[in-house]
Amino acid sequence: MPYVTYRGKNASLRLHSIRFEPAKPVLVDNEAALKHLREHPDFEINEEKVIPLEDLTVVQLKDKAKRVGIEGFADMKKPELIAALKALEGGGVPDADNDTP
Repeated sequence: MPYVTYRGKNASLRLHSIRFEPAKPVLVDNEAALKHLREHPDFEINEEKVIPLEDLTVVQLKDKAKRVGIEGFADMKKPELIAALKALEGGGVPDADNDTP
């Protein structure tokens, strides 16, 4: 089942009885809703859950930095961690629930 991320400008949006907040992935299992959302330019659909780095906590970012081998991660602030991880991973990371090195 795909995850849908709202990339629009509203604070939140409700479509097909689903509430979307900007940059928060939502699992959508309704095929009719997915078909409509695929045609809408403000929605991004991913088959696997992708969490934007900006939505992670500093602790989560440091854990990811440690796993990928970024030196000096312990002393970095959130913007520095995000920049270092984006340089390696391209701006988003898979959900950490099943993330193994």
